Amino acid sequence: KARTNCRQVQAHTFSLKNRISATFPYRLLSPERAKTQSVVGASQLQIRTMFKQLMCYLPVWAFLSSVVAGVSPEDLEKWYGSTSGLAMAPAEAHRLAQETARPLTLSGVDVSTLNALKNAMADPSGLDLGLTDIQKNVVHFAEQHISPDKLKTLFDTLTSSYTLHGGLGYSKDKGQWLTLRLAVALADVEELKAIYQVQYGYSGLGFKQNVAQDTSVRLAEFGVDAATYKETYLTQTKQGKSVLQAMDIAFDESVKADLQGLVKRYAKDGKSYTAAEFQQYYTTNWYNEWQAAPLEKRLSTDRKAYTANQFSRHFGGAWASKYRASKEATQLRLADDGKTYTMQDFQGYYHDDWQQKWWSAPELPCQECKPYERDLTMDSKFVV
Repeated sequence: KARTNCRQVQAHTFSLKNRISATFPYRLLSPERAKTQSVVGASQLQIRTMFKQLMCYLPVWAFLSSVVAGVSPEDLEKWYGSTSGLAMAPAEAHRLAQETARPLTLSGVDVSTLNALKNAMADPSGLDLGLTDIQKNVVHFAEQHISPDKLKTLFDTLTSSYTLHGGLGYSKDKGQWLTLRLAVALADVEELKAIYQVQYGYSGLGFKQNVAQDTSVRLAEFGVDAATYKETYLTQTKQGKSVLQAMDIAFDESVKADLQGLVKRYAKDGKSYTAAEFQQYYTTNWYNEWQAAPLEKRLSTDRKAYTANQFSRHFGGAWASKYRASKEATQLRLADDGKTYTMQDFQGYYHDDWQQKWWSAPELPCQECKPYERDLTMDSKFVV
């Protein structure tokens, strides 16, 4: 019975982790100090009873410490103002540290995470952003859990040559801002490369490079099945459709076929729908609504939430059955009022603007998830 009660206590505490994190944003009393303060003046029987209770709560204390340890305003201010960080003026570094300490703590971000992203953005052999652009973007990217590797891979794919690497061949300047745009949209690098190679190059459909580039970027933002695009385009042109008509039809069908049609996004009503359902409801303007809609995530065996693309990369051929069987994650984000809300709460709070607000809000662990790990360099197969 005692073991059962312990499990109930711990399970209940884990389910309340986000509210607890919001209440205690930095540090909790250590188990040792709690034990010392609790037993002062107690009888031996009370001591034994409380010691047993303490043993029950120790895993909970360890859990809570990992959730709320966070990053202090002092550490952030030091990094924001340092030459190895964002090199901000003292007053600006102080202001930003005070504003971002709590959101970053709740997002599981520390200075090492920020520094890794900053280094990826500043890498002279890679993205090579200027300091102003880094200052504008690094905190937001950290709150969205976008990995340094994702930035590097996107930039390399966008700017490398087709002949040597199968890349899109954009200029450095255009590759920089497209990298930021696609990273925030959670575009998949392999899908981007695949749809470009379907349209351009030796085995492609013969599109001009600029057409293939722009179409590929647009489709990568939506999610696309490259094979369906090619097959549909060829079928439509054989049936007498013009190039533009065939492209439009192939566009629609390839987005609906992405990842076996299992991808869902959240429409303005706060409910999740497939691309086919979006098209049926919104008709001609459906793809703009689809692009604006946040992605559904589902729980994996590690008690973290992932998109269908992440399931696909991690589980290979078995991904679809695992994804279907997994529970939809109740995603959480931090609103402008400093409170934690679900997607449906955002919809009720912001009304028609909720999707745009959701994309820009700090991402928190889902209701069913375990807290973010202090080291946010995620498993290489589970990269956002």
